[in-house]
Amino acid sequence: MRNDNTMLHMKLNAAVSIFSIAAAFSVLLPPSNAYGGICFLPDCMDDDVMFGDINMDINEDTEYCEKEGYTYYSSGECPQYYAKVGQCNRDDHYLKCDAEAWCKNNGYNTQSCSIPQYVDEQCPNGKPYYKQCKTDNDRACQELGYTKTCPSGQKLYQNSGRCSYDSSYGTCCTPSGCPSYTSTSYSSYGTNGTDGCEYVCYYTCDMDCPSSYPYSSDPTGCSSSSKNGCGNKTCYNSVSCCNSSSSDWCSVHDTCHGDCCSDGTIQSCDSRCGGSGCSSSGSDNNSNNNSGSETCGRLIAYWYYSGSCSYELSPDGFAYYYWLDNIYARYCTTDSSYNYTSQPNSGRTGFRTLDACQANIGATSDGPWDLGECGC
Repeated sequence: MRNDNTMLHMKLNAAVSIFSIAAAFSVLLPPSNAYGGICFLPDCMDDDVMFGDINMDINEDTEYCEKEGYTYYSSGECPQYYAKVGQCNRDDHYLKCDAEAWCKNNGYNTQSCSIPQYVDEQCPNGKPYYKQCKTDNDRACQELGYTKTCPSGQKLYQNSGRCSYDSSYGTCCTPSGCPSYTSTSYSSYGTNGTDGCEYVCYYTCDMDCPSSYPYSSDPTGCSSSSKNGCGNKTCYNSVSCCNSSSSDWCSVHDTCHGDCCSDGTIQSCDSRCGGSGCSSSGSDNNSNNNSGSETCGRLIAYWYYSGSCSYELSPDGFAYYYWLDNIYARYCTTDSSYNYTSQPNSGRTGFRTLDACQANIGATSDGPWDLGECGC
């Protein structure tokens, strides 16, 4: 912007001062022919006045400085936050001031940053220069479209869709739900897929069969069953079938426990074991020449285990056992019409392991006892 009025004022002041000095000299000097010429204004301005080299054109310096791109500042200094980058050699009030240069000279050199960093502390004169780059992960994630909160019924994906600058930001997902007998709460029963948003589904109960009932189907057709921990699966143990077709069927006792005639349960001379009948001494009638006449038999009694090893809690409620019934039986060694009598279940015995229980099916638990003669 031109400052013609200011420059004019300054030039006029200079001119007035010069003429004041000249007038003073003319009063003090004596008359002389050398000073006989008279000069009238404005003719005096046509030539150099008195000293011969004073330029009285008030616009020449102004035009020169402004033409060279300088701006007039009455203080002779640049405004705040502007750097002086030039000064007119004809008038030191004409300056070149640069805001960007001030920013750069004072450490504001940054104009752009790479995400997740952003420019920080702008130059105070408003120019787009900054002190530094500053990391702002929250801003970066939000600008990339990630969130920390989801609408009702949704939640953030567990793994995928997360912001790489801050994993607490992610994308929302509508869960499809966990399968039956599972939830997203941790358990030691194992896992079964996810809920559709990548959260693991844990079983809330034991889906496996108990160790004592390890089979998902009956391996023999005669095994007992139980349920898994979730109650949705039938599990089986392995118990051999006991019927008249079984290889260890004992027709005398109507149970499976081996050879009745050879295990000492029944005397070998007993007619049920192919003998011809036993005498009171237990010997074969034919061998002691009794002409095949039958004698009285002996009434034998004993207890034996029967059942299929049912797995149940003990009456005191503290432990599980494999249970067999205790059966009381009696038979006469000679009279086939009195070959077997079984009293009602008179008690139960529990075994700690399945193997021990199965090994005792049909075994004698007490006895036998000779109760006297029978069948006479």
